[in-house]
Amino acid sequence: MLSQFFQLFISKISQNLKMKFFIILIAVSLFPVSQNVYADVPNKPSYVYVKDRQLFVGKRLKDGSLDILKPYLIKGLTWLPATRSPDNGPNPFNPLETVPYGLFFDWPGRDPQGHVVFIHWLRSQYLEYLTDIDMMRRMNINTVRVYTDFGDNPAVYKKILDEFYRNDIMVIMTIASSRHDIDKARYKKVLSLCMNHPSVLMWSLGNEWNLEYNKYWGYDTVRDAADATDHAASEIKNIDCAHPVSSCLGDRFYDDEVTNTIAWIVERCVYVDVWGLNIYRGEDFSNLFKQWKSITDKPMYISEFGIDSLETKSYKKFSESQVYKCVGNENQDVQGEYAICLWNDLAKNLSILDSNNPCIGGTLHSFNDHLWKVGSYHVNLGGLVNCDDMAGVDSFRKYDAGGFYLPSSPDSVINEEYYGVVDADRQPKKVYWRLKSFYKKLGAE
Repeated sequence: MLSQFFQLFISKISQNLKMKFFIILIAVSLFPVSQNVYADVPNKPSYVYVKDRQLFVGKRLKDGSLDILKPYLIKGLTWLPATRSPDNGPNPFNPLETVPYGLFFDWPGRDPQGHVVFIHWLRSQYLEYLTDIDMMRRMNINTVRVYTDFGDNPAVYKKILDEFYRNDIMVIMTIASSRHDIDKARYKKVLSLCMNHPSVLMWSLGNEWNLEYNKYWGYDTVRDAADATDHAASEIKNIDCAHPVSSCLGDRFYDDEVTNTIAWIVERCVYVDVWGLNIYRGEDFSNLFKQWKSITDKPMYISEFGIDSLETKSYKKFSESQVYKCVGNENQDVQGEYAICLWNDLAKNLSILDSNNPCIGGTLHSFNDHLWKVGSYHVNLGGLVNCDDMAGVDSFRKYDAGGFYLPSSPDSVINEEYYGVVDADRQPKKVYWRLKSFYKKLGAE
């Protein structure tokens, strides 16, 4: 009925030009076109550089000009949108062929091996969850740290990064996730695909590659891994001078072997401009910032922090560091409280407030819950399996409460699948709303 009314109305005034213009104005007011959705995205980079302990950014404006350079505060999240793994999916080397997905273990005869399928699947999921970006914008963040690149298709990079630009979010772009990416210089290909995009804040090499579980990029020693990282950073800087190069380390300030420590790595990797640190020490960062200032003048940011939303009441130990058969309930209030406490501690050490401070911001872990994690190849919580052991296993589609033993956590357990500020179905948790308000008050960029 309403549609018929509008058709009759339009036909009556179609000869009147003034009335036509009036109708257009009404239509625009009733059904506004979002400027974000249709904004032009310039094919020029923003300009980002490090000076002392501060990060300076001149954003690329829609008309192609550069905004004024000013100190930048990273107030953000980590984002790895992969949530539920399917049973099967396309072969990374032959998209027309279907191969097993699910749990991403390696076993004799698996082709391609599980870890290869795993990385391919992770890269494919960013485009599947593009609507996450709007939820991030509404949370008032300005930066996202991604864990992998987006594959090999230039159109995919453009679509994802354009959406970030339209939502005024900058990206810490990981361009090497494995030894293969380093040895084969894949980062150069990724650079060619997105180095001129204005949403890129800086490049990032790997995640916690200094810890044993990540096997030092796959190299034999931390020394070898550090040298490979520094070489990649040098190569990147030779290609691109518009963005800093960063890398992310696990919390390892002390070790019996001096070449395993963060201090040694930072001194060794001279071409890395900014360091991310993944820190889980409880409700504050303890003496982290003093530790950092004692070893280097370079800036750092907290590349992972926070707690999960599951309050574990009981568990069994699988090993010294791994737990399983966890029993508990979600406690979103505690998760939100910890996030704010940690941000308050971080905020006291921001270089944007005092250039003598070492920290340029933080990316809370993480945007969404990851149902694929427990028992997977990636975190290896359940021990290695053979092909027959996978029959009937579907933990990659539903929540699993397994995790890691960590005394600094309020319940002594890190439940890997519950870290999101939104759940697996993209429903905001309480921490989402707490951080939305906090980031708005934090304000500065």
